[in-house]
Amino acid sequence: MSSNNKDVALALAARGLHVFPCNADKTPKVKAWEQNAVSSAFKIEAMWRNWPDALPSIPAGAHSLVVFDCDRRQGKADGVQAFIDLCAANTIDTSKFFVVETPSTGLHFYFRTDVPYSNSRGSLPDGIDVRGVGGYVIAPGATLPDGRSYRQIAGSWDAIPALPGALASALKGKSPAVVPGPSVSPVVTDREREYAQAALADECSKVAASEPGTCNAILNIAAYSMGTMVGAGWLEYETAANALWEATSHNWTFTWPDGKTKAEATIKSGLNAGIEKPRTSLTVSRVQATQSQDVVLTPFSSIQRASIKWLWKGYLPLGKLVLLAGQGGVGKSTLACTWASVITTAGLWPDGTRCAFPGNVLIWASEDAADDTIGPRLDAAGADISRCYFIGGRADNNGVARSFDPAKDMDSLNRVAAQIGNISLLIIDPIVNAVTGDMNKSNEVRRALQTFVDFAATHRCVVLGVSHFTKGSAGQNSAERILGSSAFKDFARTALVAVQDEETGECAMARAKTNIAVNSGGFSYRIESVHFPPDIETIRIIWGAQLEGSARSILSKYEKSSKEDAPKRHAAKQFLIEALNNGPAAANELIKHAREGYGITEDTLREAYAEIGMKPSRIGFGKGSVSMWSIPLATHV
Repeated sequence: MSSNNKDVALALAARGLHVFPCNADKTPKVKAWEQNAVSSAFKIEAMWRNWPDALPSIPAGAHSLVVFDCDRRQGKADGVQAFIDLCAANTIDTSKFFVVETPSTGLHFYFRTDVPYSNSRGSLPDGIDVRGVGGYVIAPGATLPDGRSYRQIAGSWDAIPALPGALASALKGKSPAVVPGPSVSPVVTDREREYAQAALADECSKVAASEPGTCNAILNIAAYSMGTMVGAGWLEYETAANALWEATSHNWTFTWPDGKTKAEATIKSGLNAGIEKPRTSLTVSRVQATQSQDVVLTPFSSIQRASIKWLWKGYLPLGKLVLLAGQGGVGKSTLACTWASVITTAGLWPDGTRCAFPGNVLIWASEDAADDTIGPRLDAAGADISRCYFIGGRADNNGVARSFDPAKDMDSLNRVAAQIGNISLLIIDPIVNAVTGDMNKSNEVRRALQTFVDFAATHRCVVLGVSHFTKGSAGQNSAERILGSSAFKDFARTALVAVQDEETGECAMARAKTNIAVNSGGFSYRIESVHFPPDIETIRIIWGAQLEGSARSILSKYEKSSKEDAPKRHAAKQFLIEALNNGPAAANELIKHAREGYGITEDTLREAYAEIGMKPSRIGFGKGSVSMWSIPLATHV
């Protein structure tokens, strides 16, 4: 059904309110919903393009609101009548109340307050709930899939009344920095709790001793670090938030105008960002351990199982290093900018799936300029450039500017990335320039790449390293063609390769190596010129068809196999035309028949299949689905 929910969200944002999407059952569609509430029309368009029927919701405490949620449920206390009676008993004028009627005929009463209140109903009568700091409400105007809506029936956004004292006295106050935390991990050891307490004390001491100009950054790093432990269940959210809040009171720099407000916001955002990146368990079992230096063994019974998380399923795994390598001129850097666009706008991947949520992208390009090359490519790809960051240099101890150096600056990059939060992609272009030593020596490459592997794991993002093919490597194993030491492909969890057909200009990107997904398939694409007034010329990627087969077979088609292979492909084409003349057939059966009956390899058969112009289809669902091959009508004999 069509819904006006996006229009409602945009109207609220125009008033300066931050919104986020909820399901029909009122549960958030996004994690860290308070942190990810937005007022950007562009970002709202992206969210509701993904979830058109999502209910726009408002974080109450973030807007200095407290909302009384009064229910009317059959067989239970009538919260609406109880609230009206409470107001009458305290002679509270209800004529200017801001009131929203819910789909279940309950009422939401909105009030403004400078005092933070929790979501506890305190001493209020049954049937009345409270939404304060760390709470949210479905916004007035939101429409459920069945057509029922949240209707504003009284009052005005411009004149929401202050919370009456009589109602305030019934509520439970809350530290300004505290919002509800996640559920506690089912297995938390004393060692982890002690570790978290010691870390909290250390971070608080750093906050208290921080100097002007650095204090807010140090507070953010501290909050993020503690959030990772809250996310793992080692520490209560309120404990961390209150301790950090207390630490700011011992530092006079947090008393500047609006300093406390900024500190509150920093603590909240830092903790929420850290919660999204929970620490790995410290649970270990020592076998015959007699000294602290003994090797520690972790029983698999204590290791919580986790599934691979994907930015783009099958291609870009979160928390991992990915390589994109290929010939010169195939648009590798432009491909990376195209993916940055999908990520920053929660757009569509080439296979039609959608990026789950907009994220931030960091780009280190040691050979391309930000202003005349990378920036225009991001613009041409349609990226949200407010979410894209170019990694520049920093000043040395003498104040002299120098370029970013991965060997020296990764700690700094980790800190500023934590401050920004929600990092989804780090692009290193080219990745060979990140190796200080010899790129052909395994030990030196491993040492350089480890910092990026650690960055990916810490920020739960994809690190994409752009590289080149070794000259004269056409026809070899695709992953082995990547320039430099084999450590490049060994460290990467996924290696993607790209080539171009020199005659047609068409390009292809394929999976050459992965140990966490299907190791085949890819997409065709072409590179298109784009002109921006007055005189900016750049390029962008236009995606084509989805490709099947191994990377080697896909690449060989585009790089034109040798003349010696032509007779084999001709024989394979004839086999396919004859086998499929009467209709589609299962691909696996065709491959087996060609190999056993005619000595035609799978790669040759797939090359012939692609040259004929066939398009695969799939019948069935899930693991039981079958790939079917057929030939175009014009090819039938």
